[in-house]
Amino acid sequence: MIAIVVFHVVMVLLGLGITSRVISVQSVNDTLDYLHKTIGITTPSLEQTQTVALVWIGSTILIVDGSLFLLVFMTKVLS
Repeated sequence: MIAIVVFHVVMVLLGLGITSRVISVQSVNDTLDYLHKTIGITTPSLEQTQTVALVWIGSTILIVDGSLFLLVFMTKVLS
């Protein structure tokens, strides 16, 4: 339970850091560039970096929460 709360706090703080530009746009762009090249998709421009980073953060939160929900749902149904 604590890990889930810590995960959400870290993700929200990361999103706030990107939005408020506490974390430099260039470092976020470099990270997204590496991630996109690893996956094999087009890298965003410097102007799109903030939006794309927030979309990645939101997607990660939804995937983790959805997986945890399905895990809890399936264990209750099967037990």
